[in-house]
Amino acid sequence: MAKELNTALFKHSVQIRVRTWEVDWQGIVHNSYYLRYMEIGRVEYRRVFGYDLNPDGTFNDGLKVFVVHNSIDYRAAATLDVVLNVYTRVSWIKNSSFCFEHYIEKDKTKEIIAEGKGIIVNVNPSTNIPENLADKFVNEIKNFEVNCDILR
Repeated sequence: MAKELNTALFKHSVQIRVRTWEVDWQGIVHNSYYLRYMEIGRVEYRRVFGYDLNPDGTFNDGLKVFVVHNSIDYRAAATLDVVLNVYTRVSWIKNSSFCFEHYIEKDKTKEIIAEGKGIIVNVNPSTNIPENLADKFVNEIKNFEVNCDILR
């Protein structure tokens, strides 16, 4: 049995409107776009803390990360021009990795259409070798999230 989604844990959200190129021949959002929606949620989540992306893909605080795992459970379909709310949170932090959890709902009906997560690894910007997350990063998340497991 799947774990019940606790939506009260999610403080961050961003809205996305489904565009024509995201809809497949069946008239629904193609499954690959949900990964893009989650990535938008992740970047906008970091902006809450005042960080922006540099042209090289690093954040302006020096954070460079790689996605090493994504998973999505689809519950319902989204269609053209529907406004979606993408909710994002960090559920755990280890030494060099952390987990973003997401859920996506239709804005008008609040129907949850997908849940997902992505495991992210912090890497050295020069060598791309995993390295420990900065204490500043960990503390910002710990102070922002309702519940985040620190597993360091």
